[in-house]
Amino acid sequence: MPSRHSAVAAGALLLLPALLPMVGADMKDTDDGGAQMEVYDSAAAVQQGAPTSGGGSGDRWMRHPMCREWITVEFTGQMFTGSWNEDIPDCVTQVPPPPDLCPAGEVALEPWWRSRDLGGGVYGPWRQIGGFQCGSDILLAQVEQAWASMPIAPNTYEVQPEGGYAVAELGVNLIVDTNPRTMDVTLLGTPVIIRAVATQYTWTNTDGTVWTSTSPGRPYDQGGEPFTFPRVPEHRTTFTLTTTWRGEFSTNGGATWREAPGTATTTSNSTTVHVYNPHAHRVDCDLNGNCINGTQGGGNQKTVYDPDGDGILNYLIPDNKIDDYLAARDEGRYWTDPERKNTD
Repeated sequence: MPSRHSAVAAGALLLLPALLPMVGADMKDTDDGGAQMEVYDSAAAVQQGAPTSGGGSGDRWMRHPMCREWITVEFTGQMFTGSWNEDIPDCVTQVPPPPDLCPAGEVALEPWWRSRDLGGGVYGPWRQIGGFQCGSDILLAQVEQAWASMPIAPNTYEVQPEGGYAVAELGVNLIVDTNPRTMDVTLLGTPVIIRAVATQYTWTNTDGTVWTSTSPGRPYDQGGEPFTFPRVPEHRTTFTLTTTWRGEFSTNGGATWREAPGTATTTSNSTTVHVYNPHAHRVDCDLNGNCINGTQGGGNQKTVYDPDGDGILNYLIPDNKIDDYLAARDEGRYWTDPERKNTD
């Protein structure tokens, strides 16, 4: 699962289509038979960008313009009660939004008004909550919430050579899958694709090594460079991958993408590798037991993967038993446990 995303600044945003009515919205006729106003419950209002913090779930919400005729000028300056016990009056002259509030071509949305649920079907007066809003800002907030909760499948990765072993100086080659993760959502009535794209890979192993790369790695036949080990005794080491993801979103089916605020991290399943450090030395017999003097060598022959010649390929011993095995070998005891790792 991803960690909680950390917010970062977002770039310029696309222009939105007109906001669509949401579930939980009712239509209210104006007193003079003019344009209908949409009244939302709190659940629908929050999806439309209403500042519902501190309110109740049963409150009523409405977008409505401010009117110049509501404002009176007294000795103390401009005065406006901002509260109506009954329906909000219609405007004769609307107060315009501040110039350049929203990106070019985008119409600012009217302020929100709230009527509190007092219980028993009784509602309090309509009061203005907040000011003008830009639709792009509301969409960005919705995208940020969806991105922060998006489940991201951790990376899988290939290990070369496969099978769980490596020769120290030849090392292992680690190749991470590069498939973006996507999620389809509908925000403010708009279909949106949210995409997680891997940007950084951090590897750790139980030998105490940590390294970070922006490259997912490449196979050997494409120029992949393996991670090598120092010349240390034969041992088992465990690799763990942590991936950092950036978010993107698209409102046109993936034709163009914009940055979604924040990043996420995932941790992939660990993998263990048995590391050998073979030493060059002269032998009289080959790996099949054929000796220079023409005789057939007796017993198991020592190989890179069976350096003690006991007939057990060391890297096939389960991780939780390798320490016991190596200890038995060092003490000259024969290890008889039949369990082996499955490398299929």
